[in-house]
Amino acid sequence: MPDEAATLTSATLNSLVDQLSLAVFVFRRERLIYANQAAARLIERLRAKYRIELVVMLLDHLVQFRDRSNETASAMALTARDNEPFFVNLMGLPGDGGDVAVTVREIGAEISAFKERYHLSQREVQVTELVLHGYRNRDIATTLGISPATTKKHLTRIFDKVGVDSRSQLASRLA
Repeated sequence: MPDEAATLTSATLNSLVDQLSLAVFVFRRERLIYANQAAARLIERLRAKYRIELVVMLLDHLVQFRDRSNETASAMALTARDNEPFFVNLMGLPGDGGDVAVTVREIGAEISAFKERYHLSQREVQVTELVLHGYRNRDIATTLGISPATTKKHLTRIFDKVGVDSRSQLASRLA
């Protein structure tokens, strides 16, 4: 199989990556040399909605990644101004050009599959989404019109169903 993969042309690989719904960036040193269509859409959406320059944010993380030169891959969660969650993965590419591939995924994008996999109720999905947006129990309760104690019960059930002990583990599991 590896021999067959080696025969793929650069154009075929570019076409394939361009069709992904996952935002893919490639940096050479501190210069963006490639962004697929999903990346371009994400850049424009964040610029229009939050006035955030995603490439600048990614460059900041790229510098930190390069400072930990012994790592070949790194993953982290980021949030936009309204706590919209994103999962960022950085991976050094082979070769001596110092290229780094970066993928950015909106964490909440697969919430319906998450609901089905863990058999969450609609209210549990709502609580999960608010947790992913950085809401505290009190804020979740206010937003959903429930008591903080009810919020805590929902979180306990969510954690039990998903098999996690904390909000950060919940976000990581969804990512």
